[in-house]
Amino acid sequence: MNSGITISNRKVSFGGISLTEFIEKYETPLFLFSEQRLEDNYKALEESFRRYYPKTEVFFSVKTNFELSILKTLRRLGSKAEAASALEVIIAKKAGFEGSEMVLDGPAWTDNDIKFCIQKNISTFNVDSIDELRRVNRLAKAIGKKVKISFRIFPEIRMSILKSFIEGYISKFGIPLSQAVELYKEALTMDHVIPCAISTHIGSMITDPRYYEKTVQRLVKLAADLRDELGINIEAINIGGGFGVQSLNYYSIQNVILNKAGISQYSKAASIEEFGKRIGQKFAKELKENKLSEIKLIVEPGRFLVSDSGILITRVVAVKDKWIFIDGGINLIPESIFFIRRGFLIANKIGQEAKYEYNIAGPTLNTADVLAVNQKLPKMEVGDLVIVLDSGAYSLTRSNQFTILRPDALYITKDKKIKYLRKKEQPDDILNKLIP
Repeated sequence: MNSGITISNRKVSFGGISLTEFIEKYETPLFLFSEQRLEDNYKALEESFRRYYPKTEVFFSVKTNFELSILKTLRRLGSKAEAASALEVIIAKKAGFEGSEMVLDGPAWTDNDIKFCIQKNISTFNVDSIDELRRVNRLAKAIGKKVKISFRIFPEIRMSILKSFIEGYISKFGIPLSQAVELYKEALTMDHVIPCAISTHIGSMITDPRYYEKTVQRLVKLAADLRDELGINIEAINIGGGFGVQSLNYYSIQNVILNKAGISQYSKAASIEEFGKRIGQKFAKELKENKLSEIKLIVEPGRFLVSDSGILITRVVAVKDKWIFIDGGINLIPESIFFIRRGFLIANKIGQEAKYEYNIAGPTLNTADVLAVNQKLPKMEVGDLVIVLDSGAYSLTRSNQFTILRPDALYITKDKKIKYLRKKEQPDDILNKLIP
């Protein structure tokens, strides 16, 4: 049975259960996740990479979704964890991950974050700047430990002119490739850090594996330079995540410009099998050409694993001309429609012709609370059941309670049982934080 969304006899199922029957027992909005879909995605990714480079390790990015049951499922499957703060380390440990099964990323750790993570024996600190490295060394010395580090590298790959708008923001992370050897050299002068890895992350929703191939080529060459010039033996190269999800359409700056000209165009991602093949083969080839022994290839997928493992179930609460308002919006999925275009299903009108154009808005008094524009749908009415697809990534972890409380989130386990991931917030959850 398909572990994701399926439609049969005009009924919608998810994770093997009928949504129209399921939702009668619950209020909307409601997040629903499928353990089987999560497992299927993990196995597809792991097999795709290890087929072409067996020494591949998966580190799930905790910021993408840190519901404890989801993290426990991923650890059961063999994943390790990538954390961006002490908070995420605490959450990952609660889900069962050991410090040795985590790496730490981020451009602006506090001293308390660093000290906490040193004490928890985090396996590798992926430092973002020389200032961060110096603080890690100083604090490790104060604690009396040595810690493994890598530098996050900005690979300085020229993307298309229209993509350069986003590239300008991504460049705030990490250090330029052209400065890497000098900074690793400085790391060698420090007594309490051990430079042993290289890391990067080139962006989110990358649709074309070519960018990873170029990145791999440059990072493996850097590993060879570090060996030849500084005597550093690199143990792992971490290429981050960002693999595109095929069920999401990526709406780039180029698409915005074309849309203004009346041309609707979206970029669909390559399959995970294609990502695994192209990256794995390129990595093995570059290692051989640079006469490097087998180095671990680390990937940090977040969105690919959990995006279509979760849906948001909502109802229409108002219809006004071309606008329909549903009871969950960017308060629950705070990601701009200018970059991600999700799919929608009207669960109670499957089979009806989608011949009307609507803009789909959330319920908050926020001008930006729009989930879709010019969406073709059946004739919409108050009470219609709207399923927002691909709601598993960067939703609950980035959600807020701007005017509306966060809802229930439930998990369909592999044996088709329903369990709570979290309960709907109550007014007292907010009031108790306020100091009179």
